[in-house]
Amino acid sequence: MTDPTPNPAAPAPKVTHMYILVDRSGSMESIASDVIGGFNQTVAEQAQNGPDAKLTVIQFDSQDPANVMYAGIPIAEMTKLDRTSYQPRGGTPLLDATGLLIGRIRVEQAARVATGLQTEDVMFVTITDGQENESREYNLARVTQLIEQCKAEGWTFVYLSAAITAYADAAAMGYDHGSTQQFQANTDGSGKAFASMSRGMSNMRDKKRAMESYDSALFFETGKDAEDE
Repeated sequence: MTDPTPNPAAPAPKVTHMYILVDRSGSMESIASDVIGGFNQTVAEQAQNGPDAKLTVIQFDSQDPANVMYAGIPIAEMTKLDRTSYQPRGGTPLLDATGLLIGRIRVEQAARVATGLQTEDVMFVTITDGQENESREYNLARVTQLIEQCKAEGWTFVYLSAAITAYADAAAMGYDHGSTQQFQANTDGSGKAFASMSRGMSNMRDKKRAMESYDSALFFETGKDAEDE
């Protein structure tokens, strides 16, 4: 009698790599402390959710549209953002920052494939107050094309904005309505925005671990707290 053939083990869920694009332009100064607090709370909550996540954080302004703060750091090893590491200044090259980060991610994921490593689940999060005014390398049409291509490849795109034109701005670039949230530029508004973003991150990660279907166009299916008033 032969031993039964064991069932192959289910593949391990992919690591979720959260790429956070943070607006560091001068107009963000009024909510700088709120952004710092919300960001740190989100990271702490995601670390508690499990170790299967990495974080890359990019700040952008007109002096540097791609300032790398953290690159591929395991979520549990992240250090806190503070007023030394986050100092708003300059203008808002949002299109350039978006295009440059997409390019960076594509290079990183291609390198993983080339070396036989599993690709990662990419979550691309933008935190801004809008008011694009400084881009030189990328225009709106090119960024929209890139985002649509990456969405088709399975990336999740999330847009948090304090601009009153948040939804129009997001839609123009290719972000889905269900993955966009507008918030008031104050402590209460930003706090609620970060809380619902963290909840959306946990929802995505939980579903992927459980091998459940996940709609990346509905990142905020667990609620948009900043818009509940």
